[in-house]
Amino acid sequence: MLGEQASKRPHGGGLAGALLAADEHTADRRHDGVQDQGQLHRVLADDRSKGVGVTVERGAHSPKNRGRPQSLSARAATRTPAAIDEAPGAGTATVGADNRRVRSSLHTPLCDLLDVRYPILNAGIGWAAGPELAAAVSNAGGFGVLGGGSSPIELVAARIAKTRSLTSAPFGVNVIIAETDPGDDVLLRDLIAAISELDVAAIVLFWGDPTPYVDAPHRHHKKVLIQVGSAAEAKAAVAAGVDAVIVQGFEAGGHVRGTTSIWELLPETVRAVKPALVLASGGVGDGAGIARALQLGAHGVSLGTRFVACDETPVHPAYKQRIVDAKAEDTVYNSLYDVWWPDAPHRTLRNKTLAEWEAAGCPPSGSRPGEGTSIGHRTSATGEWTEWPRYAIGTAPPDFDGDIEYAPMWAGTSVSVVNDIKPAGEIVRDLVHDAEVARAG
Repeated sequence: MLGEQASKRPHGGGLAGALLAADEHTADRRHDGVQDQGQLHRVLADDRSKGVGVTVERGAHSPKNRGRPQSLSARAATRTPAAIDEAPGAGTATVGADNRRVRSSLHTPLCDLLDVRYPILNAGIGWAAGPELAAAVSNAGGFGVLGGGSSPIELVAARIAKTRSLTSAPFGVNVIIAETDPGDDVLLRDLIAAISELDVAAIVLFWGDPTPYVDAPHRHHKKVLIQVGSAAEAKAAVAAGVDAVIVQGFEAGGHVRGTTSIWELLPETVRAVKPALVLASGGVGDGAGIARALQLGAHGVSLGTRFVACDETPVHPAYKQRIVDAKAEDTVYNSLYDVWWPDAPHRTLRNKTLAEWEAAGCPPSGSRPGEGTSIGHRTSATGEWTEWPRYAIGTAPPDFDGDIEYAPMWAGTSVSVVNDIKPAGEIVRDLVHDAEVARAG
């Protein structure tokens, strides 16, 4: 049942990454990390008090970055302080209505629907999309999405309350509507009805027919979005009354509904459901990708992989680093991780689990290497210290005690443009700047 599955979902704690100077590698440090970070913050504070713009780049020594030309956001660090101050979203993050007062050049009808400045959502990547991430994205002017999965309302309500304590801006909650056991439809209706009464602006659905779940949110003046994998599914969702569809391309990480490239599926879907609002997901990880999606008719974007590699996402640091180091060809579309959620294809990074399965001749479920064994322990969403079966869904939290190379590391092809780990608010501001530059060029 869905409630039982919730106890097996990932830990929802926080994780903050260390700040690195643009030319510093972790191996070069000679002092205690806290002392170094404190010194860096004092330098930043001194420079800002003098009106000097300071940019801290991360991941500069990633193998993926060596020899590459600087990104638009990296080149922005060479601008004058005045230019930095005038740039959209520059400076310290503001919260709530402050981010919605000035109309951005990226403004679309989605911004009006969700009452945000930028048409950028973080994907509800399970319990890895915690209150800190959702609040940071909303505070930066995007629309934060809290991962709810299909967990008991008590857990979801607590996460909503925590998110609201961190932001006054609108945010939403993701709910997985896959019905894997008898009676799941009733549990899901009750869950969504209960969430609809709480302080959220929207409910974002995934993996199923939204028809039974639209009325309750609308009665409480909440918006309903759903992620779909085809133009036909988008048309059916619009007919069911959703307020916007997120069309997911084959390039996406995590569980993948789409079977077609986002760059083919997006314009097809826009034409099929016009004038309904359409967001792009999968294969989009930087400002250039956002600009391309908007050019093809998207009203916004939903990004997952980019927001895994950020300070606020409570996942194992080795997983974040794998995303930074990976390229698109390091991701694999597969169905290996089917324990607790069968018949749901997904895209992950290559790891030992995949390599050993391929070496064994790609046997079917039930005959795979290590079937039925544990890959380690982790803290669940309910706070329990639990075993994690091999081939089970989930995301490795920071306290996972096993070999990370046996855990699923969900990632889309956009890993190719994810070059650093930094705060979510900074990610949003870089995405906006780079998208505006790309559109202007």
